[in-house]
Amino acid sequence: MQLYLIRHAESQNNAMSPHERIEDPPITDAGKQQAEFLSAWTRTLAIDTLITSPFRRALETTREILAAVPQRVHVWHDIFERGGCYRGYFPEEKQGAMGMGPAEIRSALNNDGTCTIDDTISKDGWWGGNVPETDDQAAQRAGVVAARLQATFGDSGKTIVAVTHADFKRLLLRAMLPGVVDPDRLGPVRNTGITKVDFDGNRWQLDWFNSVSHLPAELITANEA
Repeated sequence: MQLYLIRHAESQNNAMSPHERIEDPPITDAGKQQAEFLSAWTRTLAIDTLITSPFRRALETTREILAAVPQRVHVWHDIFERGGCYRGYFPEEKQGAMGMGPAEIRSALNNDGTCTIDDTISKDGWWGGNVPETDDQAAQRAGVVAARLQATFGDSGKTIVAVTHADFKRLLLRAMLPGVVDPDRLGPVRNTGITKVDFDGNRWQLDWFNSVSHLPAELITANEA
């Protein structure tokens, strides 16, 4: 498989101070422009499967890709950002939020029903008000997602695009390439930055990290949240 890991476009949280951030922000006007440039770039790919996180910022980024490359989209429950869906900045303030349910997810995608949503996402919301995920839990989840990708697509040679998040991209790379890549040393993960990894049936290989060649310089942003 050829796997393109794409960070979502700039969200309102990315453009605000950390203490002002909310649990599930939309993308900004700049983020919409980033997503439009990204969608134009995706026309160069013959995408076999498009996967997205259930966070609003990822869904709205994916919506722009669908406008350029109409197809079924798969909403995977387990590729959300490290920590999950919660509100509050200081540790004692943090409270779990619900996240969107299937109907809200389809609405955020402007989707007519041609999407597959993991059946673990209930009508009450994909996060369900749980407490924030720990770093150890997030790292374990990244290992589960890497295994899921291998089991689902293996050495099929298919082109997979997954719209996810900065920290989770780093966790995935650590799970895929343990002891080989330290993503923290590779610099900031840009909004709509594209990372390509291949799986040949036996091992993962990193082709490139965090490409933003599809963006004009004034739209390159990197605040993370």
